Amino acid sequence: MPKRRERSKSKKFRKTPGGEVAIHFFKGKGSKQECALCRHQLHGVPHGRKNFEVHTLSKTERRPSAAFGGVLCGKCRRTIIEETAKVKHGLKEMGEVDYVFKKFVEQAMQKAE
Repeated sequence: MPKRRERSKSKKFRKTPGGEVAIHFFKGKGSKQECALCRHQLHGVPHGRKNFEVHTLSKTERRPSAAFGGVLCGKCRRTIIEETAKVKHGLKEMGEVDYVFKKFVEQAMQKAE
């Protein structure tokens, strides 16, 4: 018998080899990956019901190879790259960068060096 907390999940009636009908409870598929900043859905990143379904894929199948791929969406990635360029060329100082973007701008600066 499934645990009480799992009974609310989808259930299907299945005929067993013994000829009896049993209830099988199924867990749903895992949630889709989302952007670390704006929480929009990330495209090109697979999601599975269990971790091993995603971990069995190769590295290039798991996430895009772009900068911050699998972490940030396209809009946020563009903003980070623009902020990094401004800091690098002296148009902005690191203290002027928005607090939300600061961590990612620092990472991008380290990769640029």
